[in-house]
Amino acid sequence: MSFFRLKDLIRAVRVCKTAADERGVIQRESAAIRTSFKEVDSQDARYVNIQKLLYIYLLGYPVQFGQLECLKLVASPKFADKRVGYLGVTLLLDEKQDILTLLTNSLKTDMHSTDDYIVGLALGTLSNVASSEVAYDLVDEVERLLDSPRSYLRKKATLAGVRIIRREPELFTPFLHRAKSLLGDKHHGVQMGAVALLAEMCNHTQEALDEGRRLVPVIVNQLRALLGSGSSPEHDVGGISNPFLQVAILRLLRVVARGSQHAADELNDVLTLVATQTDSSKNVGTAILYECAVTALAIPSEQALRVMAINMLGKFLGNRDNNVRYVALATLSAAVITEAPSVQRHRATVIQCLRDNDISIRRRALDLSFALINESNVKPIVTEILRVLPHADLEFKPSMVYRLSAAITLFGDSLEWRIDNMLRVLSLGGKYVNARDMFKFIRLIALEADENLQRRAARISFALLERDVSQEKMVVAGTWLVGEYADLLVARSNNAAAVAASPTSPVGGLDDDDLDILGALGKPLAKKGDSPDSSGSAPVLAALDPSEELPQAIPEPADIVRLLSAIAGSSVVSNSSRHIALTALAKLSGRFADSSATLASIRTALGKHTQSMDVETQSRAVEFGKLLSQELDAVRTGVVDRMPAPEYTDVPYEEYVLNPTAMRMKALTIIKRPAMQPVDFVEGESAKEAAVRAAAEASKQSVVSDLLNLMDEAPAAVTASQPATAAKPVDALADLLGSATLSSTSPPTKTAAVHHVASPTESSGGFATEGLDSEYDIYNSHGLRITLTPSKKPTLPTVVDLLATFYNEGEMAVSGLNFLVAVPKSQKLQIQPPSGQHISVGATVTQLVRVSNPTKTAIRLRIKLGYTVDGQAQENMFEYNGFPASVV
Repeated sequence: MSFFRLKDLIRAVRVCKTAADERGVIQRESAAIRTSFKEVDSQDARYVNIQKLLYIYLLGYPVQFGQLECLKLVASPKFADKRVGYLGVTLLLDEKQDILTLLTNSLKTDMHSTDDYIVGLALGTLSNVASSEVAYDLVDEVERLLDSPRSYLRKKATLAGVRIIRREPELFTPFLHRAKSLLGDKHHGVQMGAVALLAEMCNHTQEALDEGRRLVPVIVNQLRALLGSGSSPEHDVGGISNPFLQVAILRLLRVVARGSQHAADELNDVLTLVATQTDSSKNVGTAILYECAVTALAIPSEQALRVMAINMLGKFLGNRDNNVRYVALATLSAAVITEAPSVQRHRATVIQCLRDNDISIRRRALDLSFALINESNVKPIVTEILRVLPHADLEFKPSMVYRLSAAITLFGDSLEWRIDNMLRVLSLGGKYVNARDMFKFIRLIALEADENLQRRAARISFALLERDVSQEKMVVAGTWLVGEYADLLVARSNNAAAVAASPTSPVGGLDDDDLDILGALGKPLAKKGDSPDSSGSAPVLAALDPSEELPQAIPEPADIVRLLSAIAGSSVVSNSSRHIALTALAKLSGRFADSSATLASIRTALGKHTQSMDVETQSRAVEFGKLLSQELDAVRTGVVDRMPAPEYTDVPYEEYVLNPTAMRMKALTIIKRPAMQPVDFVEGESAKEAAVRAAAEASKQSVVSDLLNLMDEAPAAVTASQPATAAKPVDALADLLGSATLSSTSPPTKTAAVHHVASPTESSGGFATEGLDSEYDIYNSHGLRITLTPSKKPTLPTVVDLLATFYNEGEMAVSGLNFLVAVPKSQKLQIQPPSGQHISVGATVTQLVRVSNPTKTAIRLRIKLGYTVDGQAQENMFEYNGFPASVV
């Protein structure tokens, strides 16, 4: 059965009760359409069938068999047929299909039609599906239509030009010559198309970017005209004149002014005008202000303007619209890289967002809160985050406790504060603390803390374990501390009376009822004097208040034995925690060797586990019980003596551990005015800051660090002047990089310096300068030549700056530049972003590579280079070690 009309097919699909019924209807109709295509050569029938195919396509069924019929319908002289045919082409075809070349002639014919709407159909289709071949064939036609007297056609032609530039940037010349006239067009649709066209060209070619910067006054005048003109019914949206065009112009200004001090200075007044005259009470006004703020942050604008932009984003945090608050938080997380003091002013509002009802707002606020942490504000921010931690979403807690540990470790100003807050993290989120942070905390107390701090940590751990044993890492760390420093735990210091009288200290010792409560699933230990609730269970204690002092306990030896025995017998602790509790019990025999009653209670506690079903638990209980026998009294003290600090490989925190958003959005605020450039990454830092940064650099998780890990195991060095033969280690490295098959030979290079700028052997700073500030050729192929120029700063004798310069000396533009470098493990590497990834003919691009070489070993670089020239991707991997011995 075939449904004659589209309406009938829609009605038949809607009355289907099951998906199987719908599939049956679609299959029958598809078969009928195929038959009609083969047997009936009528444009009227084809017109109806294509409409039905498009509906079937929107339902998600395959309709590729109708692609050629769409092209036949496009050839019809009727406007209605062309409209449906071009719609089918737009939906069913894409630029990768060879059949699209058959469309070129129809597009070219329709672009010469006397009917403007048919020309508009052709231009609209070209804007959606044009491939590189079609772009080359029809660029002249689009150029001709840019001069059309009809604004409708000029608008369509500019959008078609955007597609052409996007596919073939080399065809920008005819469009660039008309950019000024199109920007000055009176029709707003043409202006929007011209703005998009110019932005696309500026993103691809340096020549267009230079022209765009010369057109900044014209663009600024257009924006001023929109701000100063009264609202017209044709373009008014919420009382604002054409907000879509204003947003497009602001984005264009962001493109052309990025990296240009002169262009940025021309925008200061108009950006201030936008910020002060736009009504933020409407959503459209908020959108314009947001683009204005992002533009001010993305260009080297004046400091006052950047502060105003941050304040606008801070104001958005109080908006009732969740979308507005979300984008504000995301942008502030990126802006904090360069505008930290300004963002800090809105810290209180950001903290309030941690308790928002929307989970996406809470996530962004959490990221920004961690990004704001520094040495001066770490205490209040950590306190607020700890206050939120018990009520946070489960998916947030692992990240929260990890970053809290990082913040406490990196910015804690005193050892006591670091220990106290790590104990808070363990007590509130011990289930989610990773083993590395727990071991780092234990080592911190064992290695760096004095006896008073060890006593304080042990007493706090005892009190916290009395409250709750459901946090696994708290049980592990706390049990270890109690067992290791039990003698300090019971020793009465001078202020013992004050601690005992503290309202947060536990009252008295423990009895058997307390032990039963402690062994219950996740229930806190009841204190003497507490009254049970109506159900008879122990009162549930509220979460620790991070702003209050941590509770401390001064127990008797018998209390310590009972606590550890209860932990070992608890059903909520893991086997590993139970093993540590048994070990801690054995250690008590050395701490209280003079108390026979304590030794007897330890033997009793260990005896409960000699028949455990867990082999390790049973083994420990039996062995420790044997150790407590009288015949081993002579050796027991030495066996259970205090252990040295545990040894383990300390892995530093990642560079972006506190602000992962900065890694994804770093380019947003990377540009600053020259006078406001941040300090060099090691110059002028304190010893602590330098150590923190060096640790972050050492732990970078990137392709470059993966390369670095392989450098020491690489085969014999392949010099830059000698071809490298294909080898398995190189292939493995290529697989690691996730790239296509690499060239088996290194490109032709030169090892000698091209020219010397400086020849003195010693500088006033006391380090050798021979070989520095000289240009060394490392690559020359396919018209692309690459040089490295090493340099040093007197204040940084162990850091070598390598300025990579990419020269396009060929006849075709180079695009998609990707330059990766790795160094041996004895050196550290920092790669700055390149000044561009597209190199026009005769142009240059630079990229800074910084090598920290404290051991003064020879600099050896492994380089992976990728780029595209003349439509062909080029990839090479090679090594370079041609620097003189003085460049170290």
